Amino acid sequence: MRKTAGIIVCIIMSIALLAGCQKGPAKDAVLDEAIFGTWNQITEDGSASLEDLGIPSGYTFNEDGTGIDLFWALSFTYQTDQGILYIDYDDVSCDDSDYTYSIDGDVITMTRNAKDAITMLYQKEAEETEPESETETVPETEPAEEP
Repeated sequence: MRKTAGIIVCIIMSIALLAGCQKGPAKDAVLDEAIFGTWNQITEDGSASLEDLGIPSGYTFNEDGTGIDLFWALSFTYQTDQGILYIDYDDVSCDDSDYTYSIDGDVITMTRNAKDAITMLYQKEAEETEPESETETVPETEPAEEP
């Protein structure tokens, strides 16, 4: 009987530990508005990036918590929480990712929180503004003189 109780206690403790290690944002996390938009990968040293070579590489973060990985053309949902970005790909065959990030002006630095700890830089695309509609002015014409 003691052996069974010990096994049950071990199982409960294991479940509690695994629940504490769950990756993801806090339930009350909100989206960082500064991340909204499209970010294209750049290089720190000014060398050619994938974007310079005609290969899209970056992310689009929408205001509703959805986004697109431009390199893989994969959709995802995301959340931010205290400088951590969590990306949950819709395609279950892709590994979800979390990054430590910081935004300085129009550049976001993202460091993957994994063994490889790769750091990447992205520059925000300028938002397109709608041109102001100009009302077309038609020059006034005088009535033609009758002969």
